[in-house]
Amino acid sequence: MHYRRGVQTYRETDLQTMGKEKLIVLLYQKMLEHFAAAADAAGGDRPEMSRRLGLAQRIVTELRGALDHAVGGQIAENLAALYNFAFHEILQMQVDQDPVHAVNCQRVLEPLLEAWRAIPPGAGDRELNLRRQAGTESAPVEPSAPGPERPVGDRLISLSA
Repeated sequence: MHYRRGVQTYRETDLQTMGKEKLIVLLYQKMLEHFAAAADAAGGDRPEMSRRLGLAQRIVTELRGALDHAVGGQIAENLAALYNFAFHEILQMQVDQDPVHAVNCQRVLEPLLEAWRAIPPGAGDRELNLRRQAGTESAPVEPSAPGPERPVGDRLISLSA
């Protein structure tokens, strides 16, 4: 009993203290895992396919909701369009159970995961500190990073399979 509580506390602390870049990478990894599992289940296990698509949909929704269009500009618009595409593909797969929709999402989102992995840890925080010093800081630099009012990390645990 105490072991489980300790593991849960560790996970929560880890999520609350990790950098935004790492959190986004974890969300992308989990989302892609859900798409792969949904594609595998599409042939015969509709409840599992639906469950995995629902989890992927929750992550897409969080990422889309965390975009800051005022700071992210064109990048935020492009990410929003990609997230809208993924959301639509999830809905289509729920209807026709064709795994091609999950594959389409993976093909579009995997390069983004690699791009987020390439960002050095703390890069967004360094840029934010520079903006604060210049007096131009208004929001997080990463267009898809969660803001303080949207603690995405708290939801990551519930999104896991």
